[in-house]
Amino acid sequence: MNKTIYIPDDEAETWEKARRLAGDRLSPVIVKAVKEFVAGKEAALAGYERIQVEYDDHDDNFLPKAKAFHGKWIFSPDQPLKNSNEEGTISESYCVAVTAKGKVVVYTWRLELETKGENAGEVYASGRRFLVFSSFGEAANDPDINYAVRQALKKRGVPVEELDI
Repeated sequence: MNKTIYIPDDEAETWEKARRLAGDRLSPVIVKAVKEFVAGKEAALAGYERIQVEYDDHDDNFLPKAKAFHGKWIFSPDQPLKNSNEEGTISESYCVAVTAKGKVVVYTWRLELETKGENAGEVYASGRRFLVFSSFGEAANDPDINYAVRQALKKRGVPVEELDI
């Protein structure tokens, strides 16, 4: 299918640079940009937002990472779900989101309260992880986040299974 794209005269230089950089094959570049545009607009219309998370990845030698997706927070970084030990010195924090494509994202970290020495009273964050699952059921299989997944499902609303019995 042939389609014509009109480029303003003041963007001709940009077009030519893109054409050269793409090896005279701009169609895949344009199609990719259009797909991203459509996905973003459809996600926004369905009530999803672009979410970006930056963290030092515990599972990858603490390398800094940034991840972005279209989704909805159930527990957000501003108000994470927390699960603390009895002494209140260690707390697991969980953020749970659903994506526009139906995946489940869990972003988690540990907070530890220093109780001794000159740093007593300071809180340290560690163990940041960003996990993606195909469903709540799959996410619940991970014992480290099972509690957060169950709480997120309850908050979101447990789907009713209609039985034909």
